[in-house]
Amino acid sequence: MRRKGGTDLVPNEVKLLVAAISATSSTSPEIHGYALARELADLEETHVTMSQSTLYRALRRLEQRGALESRWESIEEVQEDGRDGPPRRYYTVSPSGVALARAAVQSADRAKSSNPWQGWVPQLRES
Repeated sequence: MRRKGGTDLVPNEVKLLVAAISATSSTSPEIHGYALARELADLEETHVTMSQSTLYRALRRLEQRGALESRWESIEEVQEDGRDGPPRRYYTVSPSGVALARAAVQSADRAKSSNPWQGWVPQLRES
């Protein structure tokens, strides 16, 4: 898969990292996948969440790159939480994930502020 921009992240991966950074704090450094999808929808001001297959593929790629770390919650944690469902996988943004997100956002800002066509498009109009 070809990666766009100056980073090795595709847009969905950048969005997920930014949403994970936004949703976590020093007191609550972990987030599970569905909560992350909801956070992303809130940031994008939409009611539509990212599909599960897209979400979990992107999370897996981010984890393979070292941008995220994950752990499965224990059965005891599920019971303490009062849930009947299966254990959740919780994600934490690593320091390299923060750096990747920051670099991707800066790259996008630079791309928006530059106009690579400006120098030669007028030459085309003159022809």
